[in-house]
Amino acid sequence: MKKISLITLLFSLVIAATSEARTRKVLFIGNSYTYTNNMPLILQNMAAAMGDTLVYDESDPGGYTLNQHSTYPTTITKIFSNQWDVVVIHEQSQMPSFPPAQVMTDVYPYATRLDSMVHANDTCTQTMFMMTWGHANGDPMNCPGYPAICTYDGMQQRLRESYMEMGATNHAAVAPVGMAFKIMIDSAYSPWLISADSSHPVVAGSYLEAAVLYGSIFHKHVLNCTYTSGLSATDAHLLQRVADKVVFDSLSLWQGPGHYPYAGFTTAVVGMGATLTSQSVEPGSHTWNFGDATTDTAANPAHTYSSVGTYTVTHTITTDCFTETATATVQIGTTGLADLANVGLNVMQPQGDGIVRFDVHMYNGDELSLTDMSGRTVRKYNLATLPATDQLTPGVYIYRLSSADGHVQVGKVAVY
Repeated sequence: MKKISLITLLFSLVIAATSEARTRKVLFIGNSYTYTNNMPLILQNMAAAMGDTLVYDESDPGGYTLNQHSTYPTTITKIFSNQWDVVVIHEQSQMPSFPPAQVMTDVYPYATRLDSMVHANDTCTQTMFMMTWGHANGDPMNCPGYPAICTYDGMQQRLRESYMEMGATNHAAVAPVGMAFKIMIDSAYSPWLISADSSHPVVAGSYLEAAVLYGSIFHKHVLNCTYTSGLSATDAHLLQRVADKVVFDSLSLWQGPGHYPYAGFTTAVVGMGATLTSQSVEPGSHTWNFGDATTDTAANPAHTYSSVGTYTVTHTITTDCFTETATATVQIGTTGLADLANVGLNVMQPQGDGIVRFDVHMYNGDELSLTDMSGRTVRKYNLATLPATDQLTPGVYIYRLSSADGHVQVGKVAVY
């Protein structure tokens, strides 16, 4: 009985849903943090490589504040020029990091004014505030008057607080670009993201910015996107993985105040039954097709299949403004021991010379451990410590990937 339970557990994994091709019309309102390296074009090319379409326009004069945008004829004209799906807005890089009382006066009213214009044009448009990143050396100019922003960490924390407040106050989503930058900067991973001026992004920074926006706007993981904007495949892969973790690990936090539905879901399979859990952060009507000619409209249905097999589950969530659909393939029924070799083949990829590359999404509370054939645990990784690659002594290892919700995946990998 214990062996059967282990096999069942190995195949009771969370299955990430895939999604249909999507077209999104997006207006960017910002400044040089948008136009440097032509970030919207990077995002458009990234979306195209993933089978999606981005139609965009931008209003981003250098150094512009939300106050200036709120009376700038070009910005106002562009807001009312189209029925946008999403309008992405960000402030001048320093202003949201200033003392709360100053931000309350100099930033928040103009965020609300722009959001009001967006909804005056189309009540269904989702306003999305793009959380920017702290300057690499903090803000030396304003540090004497406000020591909280003397360092990168202090400035990033204030930016996070202010952008989250803008999202909550205006019932808007937040694109957590600054938090993705923080993972890279705190870990000292290569590539470096910020130019010598301590502020503007290099191409890698703009690529990470676009990757976070891709997940936030299209609601899809960007991992394994073939478009790299001239970066090495290794660097692009790392930036994609960081973007996915930041966006999807806390999607309800970033998008909860808005009205933009997410059709993603997880599937836990035990025997002939599947429990389907919607990851949507917005209320709406649900339609499930279990792939066996049966359907359901519950938010989180449980379904029992009558036959062993592989089924494609489709989830559609509909609100007054948006409809989004995602699909996932599930394996139903007992799986033989011979099939265990196919579990998790993408967790670790040996590269030679003892180098392994990790192709795995981890979330808060997940752990990946490696044990050599003598039973000695040689590595333990979590969300914060999992590198893009690691170097091991050549040999055979058993890995165990355990998730915070109790799912376990075990496999074997030969490192050469």
